[in-house]
Amino acid sequence: MITPFFSIRQDDEFVYIDVKISHVRFSAQGIEMIVDNELFIFSLSPYYLRLRLPYACVDDERSHAEYNSKDEAVNIKIPKETKGQFFPDLDLTTKLLARTAESQPLDENELKEPLIEELDVNNDISSTKTQQLEQDIAEGEKFNWEISQEAATDPAINTDDSIKMAAIKYGFNNQYNAIVGVSVSNGNDINELGDPENTPATDRIIERLIKENIKFDPEFYAADYIMEKYPSPDDEKSFKELLEWKNPLVRQFLKWYKAQQQLPLAERTQVMPVQFSKEEQEKMINLPRKSYLVEEVFRPQLYTLLVSLLFSYHFDLRETEGEHNIESAWTIGRLTPQIAYLDSQILVPTGNESILRAAVITGIRRALSYPLHRNYNLTVKVWEDVYYNLRGGKRLVLKALLDLKELFRYHDVYYVYDKIWLEDFCSWLISDDVTEATLRTLAHDLKMEYTGLQKTDITFEKLDTEASQEDGEEDKEDIIALNLHDIEVMAENSFQAFQNNL
Repeated sequence: MITPFFSIRQDDEFVYIDVKISHVRFSAQGIEMIVDNELFIFSLSPYYLRLRLPYACVDDERSHAEYNSKDEAVNIKIPKETKGQFFPDLDLTTKLLARTAESQPLDENELKEPLIEELDVNNDISSTKTQQLEQDIAEGEKFNWEISQEAATDPAINTDDSIKMAAIKYGFNNQYNAIVGVSVSNGNDINELGDPENTPATDRIIERLIKENIKFDPEFYAADYIMEKYPSPDDEKSFKELLEWKNPLVRQFLKWYKAQQQLPLAERTQVMPVQFSKEEQEKMINLPRKSYLVEEVFRPQLYTLLVSLLFSYHFDLRETEGEHNIESAWTIGRLTPQIAYLDSQILVPTGNESILRAAVITGIRRALSYPLHRNYNLTVKVWEDVYYNLRGGKRLVLKALLDLKELFRYHDVYYVYDKIWLEDFCSWLISDDVTEATLRTLAHDLKMEYTGLQKTDITFEKLDTEASQEDGEEDKEDIIALNLHDIEVMAENSFQAFQNNL
């Protein structure tokens, strides 16, 4: 059966569902429709649509359906059981399509199974707005961004190769394996892991940090710093346009926020309204129809993935001034450590470090090592874009992620990252598991992190070849830590000396 494209809207009394049935001969006798409390079913071979609405509807003499031959759609009107009741999230079509599972008790082994499960979607009509508000407030409490630590185990224990191999997974909730390794042989140049299928999580972090240090070019960064601070018509790159470019999503949020500030406090809305296009609705329909059980210890990792994805996405948008190009998927993939290195942890669990702060620093380090434009002020502008995108709420974030997702879904090789990360992540984001209050808290926590950073906090370890030569020990490898402030001071001195010699 085929899930048809549909759109849904409401007023105080009715829910309106328009079901697209292209390329079939319409037959009124062939249509079957069922309204059973929150459940709505539409069937016309080969189409089948099953929706679970937030609250109950009724099937009485007010119900109506008619075929619109011009639009090739069946327009359906069903009454609400409670007149005036608002049905939330009707624009999040994937949420309406989610299935419920049979309520069977789980045995002890099932409780230890993967973190992705088919769950019963909560449509309890007794849940009041007050209860929902309390839930949102609870969800919006500040996260503990400190990484969790586990007691070290003796490497001599459980040395069986099959046990080790089975433990190494990646992707959303660590549910995938044997996918990225195959794509490497097909030309996956986003992947930077030497052996993605057999590298444990902590080793991915170490390998990433080493390769980031190697990739960073101080001279490249210094040159871009001078070109941004002292622009010249002869420069091969211009940073002024990129820094002044206005992000459409940010403008949309700021326009709404300004209008809200002019309203009386009682008339203000907490959530920014966002309209999805027909294409975006179709993308949501094609998302996995699952509910996700995420352990509390992994939640910070998923929200860190969100900010990393948004940073990479908005960096590409700003660098291309709003027009994705053929390199966009590569740029986003390389800037996102969870994609390029399958690195969900970001930090080696050794202390009380904040995983969110580490994600901000990692995003900046990678943005100063891989793209064409490598400038610290540019990365700060991008983090501002991410902040405002998060402030816009779940729907504005979803707009960005659906656009990002398509760059990978259509690619012959990079589509694997859509499979292991983006499909599940977008579906999870739509669910009730992620609240507007949570995203607002995340936005404010993120802003505290990136505004509190200093250039001295961004460091790279490089070989000090000059010191080795002075000591007469060319084979000796001396490591020095370079921070952005020191590099910029050296660049300024060199530039001023050059200017004085003109």
